[in-house]
Amino acid sequence: MLQELLDIYLPLFSGLLFSYFYKPKENEVGLFAKIVLYVFLTPLLFTSTYSRLSGKHDLSVVNLSLLSSILVLVTFAIGRKLFKRKELILTSMHANAGYIPLGIAQNLWGNTGVASVGFYILGNNITSNILSPIYLANDRKESPLERLLKYPLTYAILLAVLFASLRLQIPEIVLEPISTLGNVASTVALVQLGVEVGSHLDFSLLDGIKTYFLRLVVAISITWLFIGLGLVGGIDSKVAIIESVMPSAVSCVVIARELGLDPKTTSGIVFVSTLISTFVFLPIALLFV
Repeated sequence: MLQELLDIYLPLFSGLLFSYFYKPKENEVGLFAKIVLYVFLTPLLFTSTYSRLSGKHDLSVVNLSLLSSILVLVTFAIGRKLFKRKELILTSMHANAGYIPLGIAQNLWGNTGVASVGFYILGNNITSNILSPIYLANDRKESPLERLLKYPLTYAILLAVLFASLRLQIPEIVLEPISTLGNVASTVALVQLGVEVGSHLDFSLLDGIKTYFLRLVVAISITWLFIGLGLVGGIDSKVAIIESVMPSAVSCVVIARELGLDPKTTSGIVFVSTLISTFVFLPIALLFV
């Protein structure tokens, strides 16, 4: 387990150090994020989902989408009651379902684990991208549908589901180079996460603690309910446990900017929650993963 943790946190802190010393501009950070999303993560999610579902049609993985969607809805509802500032509501409901969990899942369980993370991302992102523009926008530039249509990971997962359902065989000569891009995705994504977080180090400790622990309490409770009811099991349950302690998503900073919210407040919350989740994750990983 120590080796797997080093594989996760070494790229993350490498990105943090790079960002601290190099001090990249906002447009440079944004370009790097798009390269990671489109060039590396999209092929990874496609090949992993296709590999898992083409072998056997195990639809129980869809319960991870249901779980993450319910978590967004519940944290959103509670956040609106507890917090006056929309930045706190956004960061409490929109978790980092992708970058860190993908790295862990790929190291521990290969394509099966990555596919589980993909379905968790699907529920998390669809629900949060619908709620955010409708209820949190001060300056709405896009409709919820427009936001969803711009998100490439959704297409990657749904296209893989379609191919597997129709039993369409992708030639190895095509699948192999796509897999090559995907194999380095989690490491590159973790470096990018470090760069993104490291470029926004102005933060409020209290805001980060409040939003993180709201989601933590809700996520752990509902996740263990799903596990207890047998709705998720095996690798899916381990992925769900990992996801339950994840911090706010780095993409919250981009979303905040698009919705007319304060990106500086948002980035500070993301930084603090990422820091706290590191210490929460370690005992969880040793005990349950």
